[in-house]
Amino acid sequence: MPSFDMKSVLQSKWFTAFAVIVIGFFLMLIFKLQPSLKMVSREVDNLDQKIAEVEKELSELKKLGDYFKNPAYLEREARLKLNYKKPGENVVFVYRNQSLPNQAENSDSTKPSPVLPNWQKWLKYLLDK
Repeated sequence: MPSFDMKSVLQSKWFTAFAVIVIGFFLMLIFKLQPSLKMVSREVDNLDQKIAEVEKELSELKKLGDYFKNPAYLEREARLKLNYKKPGENVVFVYRNQSLPNQAENSDSTKPSPVLPNWQKWLKYLLDK
């Protein structure tokens, strides 16, 4: 009965050919997967970047939430929107009068300006500068 010798099997031409074919097959699979791996790597990088942006926005929102909970902010908003005042506090309202500059222009010219055609208005506009 022939004996089974592992050393002779490993050194045989058939085993070497089989090993080369298997290694070639695996190398071919690796090279085929390389573009997919690069694409997945880019997607992971993009997702990491988005995660960093979301974390930054989250921290900004937390700061904004803390600001909104601040008693000084709440009092300021109550004063502005609800006309809140503390007991014993005097409130003064100051209104800007928008009609004053127009009245000054009208007082300089006692007679109303005549209605000019559009081309004369443009000529006056361009030459008065």
